[in-house]
Amino acid sequence: MIISRFQKLLLVFVFVIGLARTESLLGLTENIEIDSFSGGADGDDTGKCPVCFNCNLADFECKQFSTCNKFTGRCECVSGFGGDDCSQPLCGGLGDGINRPGRGDDQKSCACEDGWDGINCNVCTEDSVCDSFLPGDLKGTCYQQGIIVKNFHQMCDVTNKKIVAILDGKKPQVTFNCNKTSEACNFQFWIAEKESFYCELSKCAFDYSLGKNSTHYQCEEVSCKCLPDRMLCGEAGSIDISDFLTETIRGPGEFTCDVAKRQCKFSEPSMNDLITNVFGDPYITLECNSGECIHSSEIPGFVTPDKPRFSWRQLATIAGAIVGCGVVIGLAAFGVSKSPLFATTGISLSESDDDADADASLLANERPATFSFEKVCYSINGKEILKDAFGVVKSGECLAIMGGSGAGKTTLLDILAGKNKGGEKSSCLYINGEKLTTKEDLYHFKKNIGFVDQEDYLIPTLTVYETVLNSALLRLPRRMSFKTKHAKVIQILAELRILHVKDKLIGSDFERGISGGEKRRVAIACELVTSPSILFLDEPTSGLDAFNAHNVVESLVRLARDFKSTIIFTIHQPRSNIVSLFDKLLLLSEGNLVYSGEMLKCNEFFSSNGYKCPPGYNIADYLIDITSEEKSPSSEFSESSAVDFGFEEATVHTDIHTLPVVTQDEVDDPTSEWEHYAVHRDEFNNSIGLARNRNSKVTSTISTKQGKINTIFQKSSLAEEVLNQIRDLQTAYEQNSREASVESGSFFKVDPGHVKAGFFTQLLILCSRTFKNSYRNPRLLMGHYILSIIMGLFCSYLYYDIKNDISGFQNRLGLFFFLLTMFGFSCLTGLHSFSIERIVFIRERSNNYYNPLSYYISKILCDVIPLRLFPPVILLAIIYPLVGLDMQEHKFFKCVGILVLFNLATAVEILIIGILVKEPGAATMIGVLVLLFSLLFAGLFINKETIPIQIDWIQSLSVFHYGYEALSVNEANGLTLKEKKYGLDIAVPGAVILSTFGFDVGAVNFDMWWLGGLLGAFLVVGYIGLHYFVYETR
Repeated sequence: MIISRFQKLLLVFVFVIGLARTESLLGLTENIEIDSFSGGADGDDTGKCPVCFNCNLADFECKQFSTCNKFTGRCECVSGFGGDDCSQPLCGGLGDGINRPGRGDDQKSCACEDGWDGINCNVCTEDSVCDSFLPGDLKGTCYQQGIIVKNFHQMCDVTNKKIVAILDGKKPQVTFNCNKTSEACNFQFWIAEKESFYCELSKCAFDYSLGKNSTHYQCEEVSCKCLPDRMLCGEAGSIDISDFLTETIRGPGEFTCDVAKRQCKFSEPSMNDLITNVFGDPYITLECNSGECIHSSEIPGFVTPDKPRFSWRQLATIAGAIVGCGVVIGLAAFGVSKSPLFATTGISLSESDDDADADASLLANERPATFSFEKVCYSINGKEILKDAFGVVKSGECLAIMGGSGAGKTTLLDILAGKNKGGEKSSCLYINGEKLTTKEDLYHFKKNIGFVDQEDYLIPTLTVYETVLNSALLRLPRRMSFKTKHAKVIQILAELRILHVKDKLIGSDFERGISGGEKRRVAIACELVTSPSILFLDEPTSGLDAFNAHNVVESLVRLARDFKSTIIFTIHQPRSNIVSLFDKLLLLSEGNLVYSGEMLKCNEFFSSNGYKCPPGYNIADYLIDITSEEKSPSSEFSESSAVDFGFEEATVHTDIHTLPVVTQDEVDDPTSEWEHYAVHRDEFNNSIGLARNRNSKVTSTISTKQGKINTIFQKSSLAEEVLNQIRDLQTAYEQNSREASVESGSFFKVDPGHVKAGFFTQLLILCSRTFKNSYRNPRLLMGHYILSIIMGLFCSYLYYDIKNDISGFQNRLGLFFFLLTMFGFSCLTGLHSFSIERIVFIRERSNNYYNPLSYYISKILCDVIPLRLFPPVILLAIIYPLVGLDMQEHKFFKCVGILVLFNLATAVEILIIGILVKEPGAATMIGVLVLLFSLLFAGLFINKETIPIQIDWIQSLSVFHYGYEALSVNEANGLTLKEKKYGLDIAVPGAVILSTFGFDVGAVNFDMWWLGGLLGAFLVVGYIGLHYFVYETR
């Protein structure tokens, strides 16, 4: 229906009169509520229930042009409104969603939550309230400039002066909301925060000019409606413009704002006519506050900032890190250079050095010891290896333990030296007649003896002098001056005739050094520095030629006689000129004692019992022959073979090459038989397999003889003499003990003046030794440093100037994963390093060189740290400026700390494997498996949210997980990456993508603490393993 101009003027007149009378009428008019379903005070006369609200029925309508749900009959209200018909303003805040409380009828206004404003609390005022509108962990921004992005809300005050004046204090306001996606807007007109009418605007176009700082929103269609019984809409004493709004307002409508001044205007042709004719204003003028929750990257005009370039200050920071590493290395080298191991004269170990002993005989044995033993037995799994051995060796004498292979020589030597054995042993050991009984006695006994292994386990990068000096510095009394220790080392080298090679390196299989005989004498020298009361040596001539073997034994005999030391050693088959040097001999055969006594009486004893060594024949070879079952004539030897070699009947023995017939009466006199056998031993042995079916008289004779030789000595007077010597020594000790205090005469008493180097001195010496080993064999150390430089340059070339986009994010994660993998698997070199040192550590520990803790700490300080601390710093110093990683907020130093902690923790973890697993191949396999499992749970191959709870604990022990998460979060958290996500072309923070990978974006410090905790735990476990599992068991 078209309204004429006259009707419009009439309506305007009524509108003006209504506004003028509203104030007075409102005070006199009583608002009467009528219950449309009530028939009176007595209730409904019809007895029918009231009809429920259903917007599908004609009697019910959804206000604010809200949508009616045809299935439920309920209204789906626009933002800020609720109630059955959407006419009730909502309070709280827009972020509360459907849980917002409605404004009660007795409330004149809403109390909005913090961060929200407006009549119905739709306008945000703080960024923090917008976080809930964004997906994931995105942070929201309250955009208040009035330019629509997606769905904005405005709260406007009407500023037309005449309208404000006519209302006489009742504030006219407008709430305005637009949705860019649906191209629609709606606004509500309020008087004194009570809604009068509302409008819907559709087919809208939203334009804005950032240059002019203005907005222009135009909607083709406009529809308005009144709320019944509200001011201007039929309220008592007020006019009703319902028909005007419904019939006349059609659009188009425009909403224009000056964003900077917050001054807006709303115009619609019919409404403009009304305003002009009544108030003289061309349109409604407004002052608006706007608010829309968006992401910061969606702000109109927002441009993703370019990645900042490296500044000179940042480059100087990286250079400073390199210089700092150099300073640390320099200071460490300077400190180690002050170690006595680097000194040549005049440097003391401690302030308690005393030079009073400088003129004393440096090699004199201060505690001479006569060593005796009896009832020495040993068995493994019930099999007897050693049976009732006994003997005596006095101070200044050498006891040689001989026997064929497997006779039990080394086993006996180990038991006498108090070594740990894997089987069951029993023995009675006496020093100067005093029996060794307690563990404390054994401890003091080991401190006063020396033991030289059959193999020479020496550090190949030290010189002869440094090797022996190392032993002296660690084991000699701390009160002894360095000058005296130095002089003692020189004297020992001179006594052993190796002074001329003192400056030569020991050498190894790959680096030429000193000869085998010289190495053996160096090993002996390392034990002689303490002037041991008893020196045990396991086959000191093994692997040496005859000349060097003689030199070694001659040196031992000379030291024993000149300095009153007791020397006990095993020897397999010495030359005759070596045998002549022995003072005492102990002969074994298959664990049985064949002889124990003076060497000079040995030949006479065996000759008197029918075992005469042939003239010109080596007595040692002869004794081995008669005690070795394997080299005795075979029981399968035939008569024909015997005849061929002279075992034929004869009545007269005229030639050593012709053996007489042996009768049963002559069994006790097999001398001629063994003379013949010794001369033709090689020929005889080659003919063993000629016949296997017939037995001869010779076979029976030799078998009888072989069983007899093992019991000859046990029944002899010499054996009784040795046992009597042992008892006499015990009696003498007991008598001396009664005459004086037991403590003063005891060999096992503590010597307060013989306190070796303290813990920190040991640590300093071991660190200096490791440092020398590193710079003389720098291949491993320099290999790690060069690898860091090469890989740093390669990665910089591959990832050069990485971008702040999704591909750049992927490249960052790939780079960090590669770095962790490279450094993690490079730690496997520690397995080889420790496997080489393991046997040296075991030997030195068993010989009381140092406390295992001092060795362990020196290993960490001078081996693990140089290999694992500086390479990450070098690599990151190259990568950071070339790849373009983030340097803000000290991220470079955090990255260095993370990678160093990871590298150290992994290195110690691998070291634990090397400590617990002896076999290098098995240790390598286990180390690789441990690293692979740790790598699997790093966070790249599997999201931690999907890990089964039964094996979730593996991730808690994964150093790769903590290292990878910390590196990734440290770099990506704070970066803004361009991505189309959640339907938006926005720049997404890197933290959002990190969270999709299952990373905790706030876990950098947590992960670093965990890496530090794992490092500490691994260090403790490593030492426990070294202390309790790496020791000598023979």
